[in-house]
Amino acid sequence: MIDFKQSSTKTGLILLGSAAAGLLTGNSELVTVTIGESGAQLGGTIPMVAAMLIGLFDTVRREKG
Repeated sequence: MIDFKQSSTKTGLILLGSAAAGLLTGNSELVTVTIGESGAQLGGTIPMVAAMLIGLFDTVRREKG
């Protein structure tokens, strides 16, 4: 079912792994935004869940072509 030759599958698995790491570290804030010299950093539970859903979608979708 999962085709590891597609680039979207690799991207999806990376997003799922990062979301799982965020859950394991006990990320309890809903949304955190840090603004620094390099730009804005977004974190928290809501962005982590969004990344998890996007990662799941990228993992199971079929690329055209």
